[in-house]
Amino acid sequence: MDYNRVLVLHFTNGMSSREIAETTGDGKTTINEFLKRFRECGVLKYPLPEDVTNEFIGELLYRKAGSPTDSQLYRDIDPEGIHRALTKKGETLKHLWKKYNASGIVDGRRPLSYRQFCRRYSQWLQSSKVTFHIQRYPGVNLELDFAGKTLCIHDRRNPKQTIPVTIFVAAMSYSDYFYIEGMTRCDISNWIRVNNNALAYFGGITQTVTPDNCKVAVTENKDWINPGVNKDFQAWAEHNGTVIMPAKVKSPRWKPNVEGHVKIVTMHILVDMEEMTFYSLEELNAVLWEKMAQENRENFQGLSYSRVDLFEREEKEVLLPLPEAPYEYLERKLVKVSQDFSFVYDKVHYSMPRKYLKRTLEIRAGATKIHIYNENGDFIRTHDRSYTPKSWVVIPSDMPKEYSDYGYWNKSYFLARAERVGPDTKVLIERVMEKFQYPVQSFRSCYGILRFAEKYGMQALETCCHDAILHGKCSYTYIANTISMYANPAPAPVDRTDNSLKSVDRNAVVTGAYKDDDDKYSLKNLLKRQEEGESR
Repeated sequence: MDYNRVLVLHFTNGMSSREIAETTGDGKTTINEFLKRFRECGVLKYPLPEDVTNEFIGELLYRKAGSPTDSQLYRDIDPEGIHRALTKKGETLKHLWKKYNASGIVDGRRPLSYRQFCRRYSQWLQSSKVTFHIQRYPGVNLELDFAGKTLCIHDRRNPKQTIPVTIFVAAMSYSDYFYIEGMTRCDISNWIRVNNNALAYFGGITQTVTPDNCKVAVTENKDWINPGVNKDFQAWAEHNGTVIMPAKVKSPRWKPNVEGHVKIVTMHILVDMEEMTFYSLEELNAVLWEKMAQENRENFQGLSYSRVDLFEREEKEVLLPLPEAPYEYLERKLVKVSQDFSFVYDKVHYSMPRKYLKRTLEIRAGATKIHIYNENGDFIRTHDRSYTPKSWVVIPSDMPKEYSDYGYWNKSYFLARAERVGPDTKVLIERVMEKFQYPVQSFRSCYGILRFAEKYGMQALETCCHDAILHGKCSYTYIANTISMYANPAPAPVDRTDNSLKSVDRNAVVTGAYKDDDDKYSLKNLLKRQEEGESR
């Protein structure tokens, strides 16, 4: 039982024995017995002095009369000496207990068991508020974080306009050797880029990587046991043969080295650079890297070697080798294969086999390749990436030899629809199909052209197609840009010599199509006179 906690809940919070039992998980009868003994002991009163421990309370209230205390039966430990010894490389509590136990019985007192030995040391840590030292070994861990202070880049044309620059920091847990770089955007692509640059700077990768809980690295970390890592960052780790182990939320002590470097970078580098003016990220990073190299070369305080010395001597050779090529960030997107046997990514068509028609696929696009996966994440194929809008990247075997057996989008279907509109429309559709190596590549354009008949009417589309053929501009773009002219022809001009106003278009007056500055013959006045005559 945590006696101190029970006393606080009872005397400070005013909780009953039942409520305390529900909170601590102890039995109600046990708590009642403890509170009764505490009131009757006559030695302790609440609030307790700061140096009163649970062990002292237990010995005082539950020791049988005349029986010796633990301090009389067992040898004490030296918790401060244990704590100092654990800072040595390779030292463990088990080894220290074996040395303590080897002395045997001294002055009639036996050594503590290993379990009690660890418990006593843990209690001392808690009472002294001492943080347990995390043992670091060469080449094991790399810590990642962002500096809290930012810099900025100025616009040459408008110096008052600035772009904020976030500072990325990566530090080796063992040697304190660190890398920094400025970022104008903290998205996943830039996060991958600066991490690749850090690995290139170190010349290797550690067995584990401990990032901060930023969104580009960790998507969820509620209990620390099973955190959700960004899938692109996880792919980066798998590519480099390392493991992502995020720090505990709001626990900077889990990555103390990089936290210390954030302070060093802020106080020794960013404060000086804040007064400088930069017009590009390259200029800013050049100064950052110069100051970083200088800081890495300086000796540790009170020691005769620097971060570079320790890294080169003990850590660099044990790093894991880097892969032949750095990890390439892949932009992910879900696409659907259309009836023209292609999907569209970045305004470019990429062909797919017939069996993937109308199926949803996942695209992972790199700088030069398009990687395609099915719904289950299984790899299908790779396309060379094109940056020409509206172009087609086609594998010939994907294109069907016949078009009559895979749905209503086929050559015969579009020609039949065009013939119903008119002969010129059919000719235009044929010429659109002839522009492509495979007719299936024209189906979307044909579909778009024929849909104009629903919006503007068949006659307007037929006339538009007739003029497109005459001008040699048989394309969807020309039809889309001119079809509206054929649907809304301009009204006939007004004959001013005809006072009967039979040629006046009332709609034109309302819409403002006719304008005249002469009041005598203005359409507004003439129309008004005509209405008056009709009423008479």
